[in-house]
Amino acid sequence: MKSYTQHMDDLLVKHLTGEATEAETLQVEKWLASDEANKHYFDHFKLIWEESVQLASTTTVDEQLAWERFQNRVQHGSFAKPRARVWSLNSPMMRAAIITGLVIGIAALTFFLFHNNPGKVIAVVTVQAIDSVKANALPDGSEVTLNKHSQVSYPEKFANDKRVLQLNGEAFFKVQPNKKKPFEVHTNNVTITVVGTSFNVRSRGDTTEIIVETGVVEVATDKQTVVLKAGQKAITGFTEAILQKQANTDQLYNYYRSKKFVCDSTPLYKLIEKLNEAYDVQIVIEKEALRNEPYTVTFDNKPLEEILTVISSTFNTSVIKEKGKIILR
Repeated sequence: MKSYTQHMDDLLVKHLTGEATEAETLQVEKWLASDEANKHYFDHFKLIWEESVQLASTTTVDEQLAWERFQNRVQHGSFAKPRARVWSLNSPMMRAAIITGLVIGIAALTFFLFHNNPGKVIAVVTVQAIDSVKANALPDGSEVTLNKHSQVSYPEKFANDKRVLQLNGEAFFKVQPNKKKPFEVHTNNVTITVVGTSFNVRSRGDTTEIIVETGVVEVATDKQTVVLKAGQKAITGFTEAILQKQANTDQLYNYYRSKKFVCDSTPLYKLIEKLNEAYDVQIVIEKEALRNEPYTVTFDNKPLEEILTVISSTFNTSVIKEKGKIILR
């Protein structure tokens, strides 16, 4: 008799291959919406499955046997012994990592994708940025900069016809051009595809935002695909699958790379949101009328106290520290 986890894995594969019934699709959607940990599990599961399908497409193979082998390896960790220590997706350590969204305590998370040749595996590395921003070079020479509390997973080598990555959190990608091998970033229910460009992806909670800095980016959900050019962005919710395409009107998304907060007639609340993220504080605008006040200013690597002093002087407010909050009153 199958365990609940095995049953869900079967449903996830049906969902990924488009073979799920309406009732099964609804069950998967409810399962995904019920727990953030389920979303993370699905993200990694999807990456493994897609890479496996790409590898399998190069040779003739019995699809049922391939799926059974894939399922056994995901569920039981039945891979050839690697050089580095690894954990199966069902191990206690991995489940704890999925729940938190970050694999804390493991220097490099590795999970495995298989070729049709028995025992041959491809290591997939996970890079984390926990309490500080982290820049990392990718196997193809592309660059990724991770904001705090973010992680990205990718194959040790991009050996197939795509460069596939899985993102949780926020990151800026500067992609090396390669028309023969598109660059794909998966996060929540969104797939971002490029050949060579630079763009920012922010996936926090239910919302995903993609901002294009240079080049052209294709953004897709199950229901919609849009093409973004430099200076444009798209926003979607995890349960919506509808992409809202619009112009990007500020440079605040870039703060964790540039260490600058650049506002150009930017609503004050947007700056405050970024300050809360950057300095791990809770700044509250007490006067509702101030929230949408346009603000033009640049803070270049300044301490929070200095920034708050300038804001206070500009908008004639007091800065009050109260019960763990910083209140603009």
